[in-house]
Amino acid sequence: MSGMALSKKETRKVVQTGNSLGVGLPKSIIDSLKIKRGDEIEFDVKDNQIILNKKRKWEEEVDTEMLEMLSETFEEHDEVFKNLKDR
Repeated sequence: MSGMALSKKETRKVVQTGNSLGVGLPKSIIDSLKIKRGDEIEFDVKDNQIILNKKRKWEEEVDTEMLEMLSETFEEHDEVFKNLKDR
């Protein structure tokens, strides 16, 4: 998390959602973490506090330059890989 603190405490009511309980996120947090529908949130509990983090997608974790190099390698050695598969 970016270490961003809310300028003021905000309160949300816990609501029933199916068999779970849910809490809406304040817009300030949504905007700060750029949370969108479908994003995943990781939960952790430490010292009686709930810590929420936006789960990073693998695309954000992988270096784009590394992916390009891998792609070029696979293209250059396509025949070798096909022959290995047939062994």
